Amino acid sequence: MMAHERNNRTYELQMAQNPVRARMCGFGEKDRRPMDPPPILKLIVRNEDGTLADVSQMDVNFYMVIADIYSADRTTPCTLVANPAMAPQTTSLIPNAVEPAMSVMSLSSSNLMASRNLTGSTVASGNLLFNLENEPGVYFVFQDISVRSEGIFTLKFSFTLPPTPDGPPSSVMATVFSEQFTIFSAKRFPGMTESTPLSKCFAKQGIKIPIRKEPRISRAKRIAGGMAVDGQERRGSSAGGEGGSTGVSLSNQDRDMMSESDDDDDGQG
Repeated sequence: MMAHERNNRTYELQMAQNPVRARMCGFGEKDRRPMDPPPILKLIVRNEDGTLADVSQMDVNFYMVIADIYSADRTTPCTLVANPAMAPQTTSLIPNAVEPAMSVMSLSSSNLMASRNLTGSTVASGNLLFNLENEPGVYFVFQDISVRSEGIFTLKFSFTLPPTPDGPPSSVMATVFSEQFTIFSAKRFPGMTESTPLSKCFAKQGIKIPIRKEPRISRAKRIAGGMAVDGQERRGSSAGGEGGSTGVSLSNQDRDMMSESDDDDDGQG
């Protein structure tokens, strides 16, 4: 964590909500697979004497936080990813990757055709919001960022103040890293979880966070679970409830359905 002073005030970023998992998105500009739960940051502002500043008197709309993606150990930027349609697949540089689908590299590393690994709205403006204890604070919500490669990552967030006519230019005043989170391929993704109380709290205040009242299981898992139940019922009726086969026979059509990517598990709704 890094904090700097400006205008006799000290600025500090805190993770109010860490992402846990997400499904990897594709290379289309409109493809979005939001993180679950969405990352939320809180800005702590202190006066020169160390007391908390009155955030209600600040024009927080001009405050900005920028998100960048890093390796799980927070040492290596994972900013770019090789597009498999433009370059051959290579070995991943992500530590502890789950079985990466493609190569991830830092900005300084490659002359291959590459795309940004972190996509979507990677810059968030400040919002004056009330938390679960009804306390006001300056928050930054990243409800629309996605990752294009499978693996385990962290996010680095940097808070910047806008430049002033007679003051210094825009500069980074505070940084913080998220906890580790996992990006899954479509077949591995377990589904979206129920929205957190903090997400629901901020959504009620006008922040556009997709809210889910219950977990959303991936399509492959739904199909597998439904087939298992149906198979047990069929075996029970044909074998008198005893002595039936314990295996579940799947048709080729069933297997094809289970292998499809789950296009509905995008966190919306």
